[in-house]
Amino acid sequence: MTDVTPRRRDFLLLSVYIMTQNCKYSEALTMVQAMLILGDCSKETLLARTTLLFLLNRFDLALESLRELDALDPLEQFGKYVRTDEQSMRHYIRARCLYTIHDADKAKDAIDIYLGNRRERLSS
Repeated sequence: MTDVTPRRRDFLLLSVYIMTQNCKYSEALTMVQAMLILGDCSKETLLARTTLLFLLNRFDLALESLRELDALDPLEQFGKYVRTDEQSMRHYIRARCLYTIHDADKAKDAIDIYLGNRRERLSS
């Protein structure tokens, strides 16, 4: 069981956000990793870890974190839905990471998925 209540999680994630705004990515990542060790494997905490790894240019670890996040909160939804800003960000991070680590085929697919929603908005 976790000692990280929703209220504590909100406070800790606010602290992570403030550190990130001040470009203290390593310190913020340390806090997020501590939250994970305490058992807080929430979507918000995993998203914070993924974002921080991306900002630290640790693209292989960011992709691994994205896979874990996708298992907890899949991006693919069936039926008619509108992609959220968070989902777009996750698609962008995936595309940039794959492109940067030179996985050309997967990067192209990820870029097409990321841009797909943008193209729909432009043509509407």
